[in-house]
Amino acid sequence: MLIWKQSVWIGGVEVWRTCTAEPTLSGIHFTYSKDVTAFASLLNEPQPIVVDIDNYIIGPYNGSFNATLSITFFNTSTSLRRREHAADEILSISKVGQGVPNSLYSLPDDAAAVFLTIPANTTRIILDILASGNANEEFWYTNVPDQFVDTFQNWNISLLGQGTFREVIVYLDGAPVAAAWPFEVVFTGGISPSFWQPIVDYRTFDLPSYRVDLTSFLPLLRNGTHQIRLDVLGQPSTLENWYITGQIHLWYSNGEPSHPPIRPNDYHISPNANITVAAQVAADNTSLMIHTSASRQNQLYTVEYNNIQSNVVSGNGSNFLQNITQTTFFDSPLASGHFIFDLNVVEIDHPNGSSVLQVTLNQTFHRVAPNALTGLFEVEHAEVAGTSWLLVKDSELIKGKGDTSVSLDFLSPHRLYFRNVRAIELQIAYDYELDNSIGFVQEAAE
Repeated sequence: MLIWKQSVWIGGVEVWRTCTAEPTLSGIHFTYSKDVTAFASLLNEPQPIVVDIDNYIIGPYNGSFNATLSITFFNTSTSLRRREHAADEILSISKVGQGVPNSLYSLPDDAAAVFLTIPANTTRIILDILASGNANEEFWYTNVPDQFVDTFQNWNISLLGQGTFREVIVYLDGAPVAAAWPFEVVFTGGISPSFWQPIVDYRTFDLPSYRVDLTSFLPLLRNGTHQIRLDVLGQPSTLENWYITGQIHLWYSNGEPSHPPIRPNDYHISPNANITVAAQVAADNTSLMIHTSASRQNQLYTVEYNNIQSNVVSGNGSNFLQNITQTTFFDSPLASGHFIFDLNVVEIDHPNGSSVLQVTLNQTFHRVAPNALTGLFEVEHAEVAGTSWLLVKDSELIKGKGDTSVSLDFLSPHRLYFRNVRAIELQIAYDYELDNSIGFVQEAAE
């Protein structure tokens, strides 16, 4: 069974976007736990719960599955400050159909927009965005500007267009007010399946959300109905497709809310980032070098982005080399940090119809952001390193080898968590975990 995306919805709100594991000889088995305390208000009354597992139902990809979803409730200290409670209400930015559950918007085809009326006693509004590239946008960081997609057409090698820079934009009544920049999540099976058995890329089982504070716009939002729209911009657009939803968290006050003045020019951002592209194509079209840079220097949202890629064809098209290095350094009111992505691919085609694929991958995820409930800052730092070798013939995998490690450091005032796991050729080589919030230490023998 082949599954590309999976999501969990409570009361029409997407609370979790994930992915299934790569198959093994013993089948597909995986367990994941997620803290959904921020969505507690959705559980105050009976709600429909939907587990959406998209699947191919043709050919060898058809199959059945068994899934169990459980929710565990914990008693917490009554000494928490008032602002440390979950939102009083959560509204969904998602596609609504007649008689069917809410679903994901698919960009660029859909208009990811809703009209909202915010209660007058609203004191805080936070928007969480889930956005992930799929199909021709799954590996958007390898795309090229449209004018270069046919560079290697003499060897029947096609590249995808619309460039590499992607930016999530939030619009309020048609005006851009916030931006976010996506992390390069690699789904199971992505790039090279040998990377992901029995391990997954960082955040593949819990795709990251991107948080935006709209509290500054409350004086405007409390009056009348307003439109909030989400979009993903490329160079200048994107291919098919980006799945996107939003969750609007609202906090209410029992008293008279304050009415601070709002100066829209202080909070609106420029419609587009500044993007520059420098490219060089060999005279015989055997190589393509591209450097894409993008920057945004608005008052509250800044980004410095670079993507350097090299594509080389040799051996009359039998060898293809690709190198991608992408860095994203960002700063916004609710998040700052950087993403680093480095990919090296060597593909060698042999006369007997077989191909060898050698891949190395290195990633860094570093984000500093306040906790949605406490407002206290948390540091999330992860690193991924992998090597993979595949032998393919007539589109069938003959054999493969992989060596992948994932490490995570998570630091907050209430918790220090560390984990380092490595898998080599389908086996866990070591798995070390430390969680000082519960005093649990586990170390597997090497």
